[in-house]
Amino acid sequence: MTEQRTARRVPVLGIIAFVLLAALLLTLAVLSAIKGVRTAESNGHVVRVEDGQTFVVNMDGTEETVTLAGVVVPRPAAEGEEPTVENCLADEAMTNLATLLEPGDSVQLEYPEESDGPEGTRLALVHHGGEVVNLQQAEAGFAVPLPEQPREGFGSELREAQETARSEESGLYSSAAPCTLAGRIGPALTALEDLPADRPTTSAEAETQIETISAAVEQGVAAEKAFATIDPEETSLASLAWAADVPRLQEKLTGALSAAQAELKALDGTRNVLETREREELERQAEEKRQAEAKRQREAAERQAEAQREKAQREEAERQAEEEQRQAEESASASDSASASPPPSSSPSPSPTPSSSSASPSSADAEAGGDD
Repeated sequence: MTEQRTARRVPVLGIIAFVLLAALLLTLAVLSAIKGVRTAESNGHVVRVEDGQTFVVNMDGTEETVTLAGVVVPRPAAEGEEPTVENCLADEAMTNLATLLEPGDSVQLEYPEESDGPEGTRLALVHHGGEVVNLQQAEAGFAVPLPEQPREGFGSELREAQETARSEESGLYSSAAPCTLAGRIGPALTALEDLPADRPTTSAEAETQIETISAAVEQGVAAEKAFATIDPEETSLASLAWAADVPRLQEKLTGALSAAQAELKALDGTRNVLETREREELERQAEEKRQAEAKRQREAAERQAEAQREKAQREEAERQAEEEQRQAEESASASDSASASPPPSSSPSPSPTPSSSSASPSSADAEAGGDD
């Protein structure tokens, strides 16, 4: 009898357990349908990616929007709003998530205790292909860890992924992106560290270098303002992503600025010295030119005076020659005149002219009587 009663009791207990289990499953199903409550894990297929942190998944014919848990990701600026650092690389973050989760991909969603996400989404750790997508997005530099994490130990994994992105200068840690902290500080650092190495030899070269370094200093001063936008106490994207980088970058920028400003001061002194030397050289050249011009004028005056002396000498020689010629001509003329005139009284008288031989007899007789 005892064995029969025991045999009858076992099937009854099994039936009771089955009924209780069925009731529990039914209750969970009803609650799930009414309140959207799910078990700790669920499976689905990706429908589409909406931004760098959000995607739509199909679970048994029902679509649900899922947000990556434990991270903050840059999202696009609202329509009509100017983008800020909080929107830095939002398009790139969406593109990266879309490469990780393609439409139709099977995913397993692990829900934290507080699974309610922003705007009616569900927070989840997303498992796909043996990887956690939340970590993959952080490792690519498009997601940064939140202070509060969905489960124990996940925060350290996210921080390791963040350090990987930082060391590889990926995503939000890239200096090639103008909106990142490194992208805003990097170009200024490059300009300040790439100063002219050669010392100027002219004031014009010094002026050019001063202009180059002044522009770099202005760029560095403007870049310094980026640090003021990052509050390590906040949980904004900029603060969570870059607060740890501020001391290192600020030290580098401050050092580079100080060195550039010191170089500017030294160049200003060099420019003044070069300007003084160049002014003195110009004055020396001007004096040499003035002296050369004065010498040229003196030599020209001397040549002119010599030419005038030579001309006067020629004229005097010509005058003397003319005078001597005149005198010679006069002497020759006087000689000609002397040879043509009668001889003096001591010379023999010329023969009587026929008129005297025909003188009257009375005159001859008178002369003869006188002789007697």
